[in-house]
Amino acid sequence: MSVTSIAVIGAGLIGRKHLKKVIGHTGFELVGIADVDRDAVAAQYPATPVFSGYRQMLDETRPEAVIIASPNQVHAEIGIECARRGIHILIEKPVTDTLEAATRLIEEVRRSGIRTLVGHHRRHHDQVQKLRGLLQSGDIGSLVGVSAIWAAYKPDNYFKAAPWRTQEGGGPVLINLIHEIDFLRFTAGEIVAVSAVASNVQRHFDVEDTAGAVLEFESGAIGTFIISDSAVTPWTVEQGVGEAVEFPFSGESSYRFLGSHGALEFPNLVKWDQAERSWNQPVRAQRLFATTIDPYVAQLEHFRDVIRGSAESLQSVDDGARTLIATLAVTEAARCKTHIDLRQRYEALAA
Repeated sequence: MSVTSIAVIGAGLIGRKHLKKVIGHTGFELVGIADVDRDAVAAQYPATPVFSGYRQMLDETRPEAVIIASPNQVHAEIGIECARRGIHILIEKPVTDTLEAATRLIEEVRRSGIRTLVGHHRRHHDQVQKLRGLLQSGDIGSLVGVSAIWAAYKPDNYFKAAPWRTQEGGGPVLINLIHEIDFLRFTAGEIVAVSAVASNVQRHFDVEDTAGAVLEFESGAIGTFIISDSAVTPWTVEQGVGEAVEFPFSGESSYRFLGSHGALEFPNLVKWDQAERSWNQPVRAQRLFATTIDPYVAQLEHFRDVIRGSAESLQSVDDGARTLIATLAVTEAARCKTHIDLRQRYEALAA
């Protein structure tokens, strides 16, 4: 089987994670890295050509594919340059920092015909695929609602290392909730409207440290979400599945999906139901099974299949933009204290 030449743009926290997976994969050949801190990155990866400018790297190494792990603000610019060169892209979340930038990127991708994948890695978990199948099959009946939490305490050095995280766009909504919004769109169905409130009372930064959202799904189901980077809890998906060393394993479920005939906890995948539906009857529990895999490796292998044309992208840039629309609307709804219908925004994106 042929080896795919690939490059990585951005060697920060997430870029290094991608580099580790690429270097260890026999289906890929790492041909270049681009990062503004060229000397430090070159010292860390002496076997790979490292460039300070990504355009020079693209032109000199001519990779078949690129992983874009740069700051959000330049995702669209880099993606457009790759599209113009016919290079397939795996672009980290969020797909871009603004809807306007996403629109420009989508237009260029459509013109070029390149294949794309957005790096919402959670879609590649076996537990997520299992949950999605259960919800879509009606295993717990019609989805009535979802109750979810993402809450963890980010230490002071997290903000000292990157002061932009104390400003608009650096809070838990755009950094963390966007994963949850995408997860819910993938498993529970399209989100068509949002309402929200936000607070910065814990840290007093210019950006929220806590927010609460009410989500309306196309099916008619209702979701509630509370997110905070200023609370000590075991309730994040990362802690629940133990997917990253930065999040020590808790094994706790942070999601509850409520159905007309039962309920599901996630990520523990515990199913609750009754022999006869009635609040007078006991509710019984059954633990379901799903394998645990490295979602970043699974994502990389899916990207390879997308490049080769043997699989449809699990999330194109178009779909990634819908997740961005819904996430940005949470911030807007909290700021304006209003209810936002998303359907017209989705339609405008597709036009």
